Amino acid sequence: MFSVIFDMDGTLIDSQRICIPAWDWAGEKQGICGMGKHIPAVCGMNKTSWSKYVLDIYPNIDIDRFNDEARQYCIDNLDVKFMPGIEQLLTFLKKNNIKMALASGSSRQSVNHHLKAVDAEKYFEVIMSGEDVIRSKPDPEIFLKTAELMGIQPKDCFVFEDSQNGVKAANAAGMKCIGIPDIVDFPSNIEDLLFMKLKTADEIIPVFTDLLNFL
Repeated sequence: MFSVIFDMDGTLIDSQRICIPAWDWAGEKQGICGMGKHIPAVCGMNKTSWSKYVLDIYPNIDIDRFNDEARQYCIDNLDVKFMPGIEQLLTFLKKNNIKMALASGSSRQSVNHHLKAVDAEKYFEVIMSGEDVIRSKPDPEIFLKTAELMGIQPKDCFVFEDSQNGVKAANAAGMKCIGIPDIVDFPSNIEDLLFMKLKTADEIIPVFTDLLNFL
């Protein structure tokens, strides 16, 4: 039997787009314009990693203030909703008793807020945030730790991801990655790491149906 791990932002929840104006807004409060352009590069990273990324470019920024204000902007302005096809896929997997987990680089506060808003906690056996690991995607730590907590082997796991960092992490963990690009498409070298590339999550249901019938 296989299991499934979902990324959250841009994969499970339509929340990546709000990060661009959030970073723009938080940066402008410190006199820095256009910080939202960095979002594609930090997708999948946890707070420690994206903070280092920002500080390497803007060494004088108050990073704690920036992170707090950007996060609050997202919470205040985001209309939390599932990405296309996700609710149908979650329902299918739950109906077929497939183990599911969430592995997000976002803060525990954001994870809890977003999942509660769409009543999604009920689907997941394990819920991991970026605060639960030391190394963020593209390091495989979060996926390997999630698999360990689920009691499954990495090779038996499908990962749904929208970011390059996430795809690299899933591949490094020895898992099969299904890519659903969101705000930016995957370059060819990342597509080569994918088990499949989809436009919407529910496109995988016939594949999983065949796999279940074979098992």
